[in-house]
Amino acid sequence: MGAYCRVPLPRHNAQEDETLQVRWSDYYGPALFGDRGEIACIPHRGCRLELVAVAETAHREVDLLLPGQILRYRRSFLLPDRLTLPNGRKIWLGHFVGFSLRVAPTEPSRPPSEELLVEGSRAKRLSQTL
Repeated sequence: MGAYCRVPLPRHNAQEDETLQVRWSDYYGPALFGDRGEIACIPHRGCRLELVAVAETAHREVDLLLPGQILRYRRSFLLPDRLTLPNGRKIWLGHFVGFSLRVAPTEPSRPPSEELLVEGSRAKRLSQTL
């Protein structure tokens, strides 16, 4: 949660599946704005952010990101807001200006087990033969 969340402006806590825009403020630097056009504060404990839309940037690694990729956010007391790229490198939020992000669920959905897939295909074949 950046310094922009401690200002006396309209703000709210970002919700899961909310789309956030990274915009530049001359006074606060990069800030996240939510669906309602007000500042969206992401959780202190950290979260997962999915890229919805990307913009051109000067940072080589950030420029290679594609929509749908997941980035991790973890709060730092001493450093400004940073996102962790899939390769593990931490990048300042200022490199993501123009990007749209979505707060992703905390636990990724697990694929179904092999047994469930086999039983489902057997049941499907059995219903087709009847």
